[in-house]
Amino acid sequence: MSVDNRWVVPYNPLLSRIFNAHINVEFCQSVKAIKYICKYIHKGSDQATFSLQSNNDEVEKYLNGRYISSSEAFWRIFQFSIHERFPAVVHLAVHLENGQRVYFYNNENLQDRVNNPSSTTLTAFFDLCKSDDFAKTLLYHEAPQYYVWQRNSFSRRRRGQDVEGYPGVKKDTTLGRVYNIHPTQTECFYLRMLLQYVRGPMSFQHLRTVNGVIFQTYQGACKELGLLEGDEHWQNTMSDAIISEPATKLRELFTTILIFCQPSDPLELWNKFRDALCEDILNRMRNENQDMTLAYNDDIYNDGLIIIEDKIHEISDKSLTDFGLPAAKEIIRFWTR
Repeated sequence: MSVDNRWVVPYNPLLSRIFNAHINVEFCQSVKAIKYICKYIHKGSDQATFSLQSNNDEVEKYLNGRYISSSEAFWRIFQFSIHERFPAVVHLAVHLENGQRVYFYNNENLQDRVNNPSSTTLTAFFDLCKSDDFAKTLLYHEAPQYYVWQRNSFSRRRRGQDVEGYPGVKKDTTLGRVYNIHPTQTECFYLRMLLQYVRGPMSFQHLRTVNGVIFQTYQGACKELGLLEGDEHWQNTMSDAIISEPATKLRELFTTILIFCQPSDPLELWNKFRDALCEDILNRMRNENQDMTLAYNDDIYNDGLIIIEDKIHEISDKSLTDFGLPAAKEIIRFWTR
């Protein structure tokens, strides 16, 4: 058997020895070779057949996933009830005085609608307590058990169990559900709290009246009634932080307490710790004026309030006045964040 060049794969001896691998290099001296190197220059780009499908096809999911058993088919063919809600629930509005929503048509006078808004369940409950002795014994959420809400007013139920001692009053199983209010809506939140404890209120002012004293805020009335927890926990938190944290961190902590912890008296908390919250501002003013005898004053506290309000704006859309703190003057001289 003879072996010639046909049995040997073309290779470049020098490159194969240098790289210790099979390597072959050839010189393309024909013009036609460029067509092979470029792999069919006229065939176009590579192509593939594919399709796009949406995984959020609710109709297709329903068609693929729906299964009706014989029992369900029988139930639906005879049109038996599929669901039931018991007892009935009446949603009760919560809003500040003159803070209810006003709806109107394009052909109506806007100012007239604003001056004469429709009654809400809350204002109608106030009116009911003025004229109905039995209503004066009820809490706001208890009213739907004895009264029907229709045509923007409450009227006594005609069916139900008789109430002993009150002829003509009927009790039903209907529940009243007062809309939830987030604690950041401070006054409205405390108004809702009072509605859970004050029976037979006849006005917004009545809710703010405790032992003959009319409070300016609903929060003050709640505090007088003992419905709020004290701020001892937050005072202890600030006192512990003062030991090791600088004023910049204390302001961050104070802002967090205001926004997320709902202290019952933010003003008292500020008055108690404002020196520590503004300590770096005082030090800077002393250095700028080269006077180590400078003491805390209203200007320093004002700068501290501005910084705190800026931090509040970074987290929420509230302002200092929303938390019962004094509004700051827009003047800053010496401060750091």
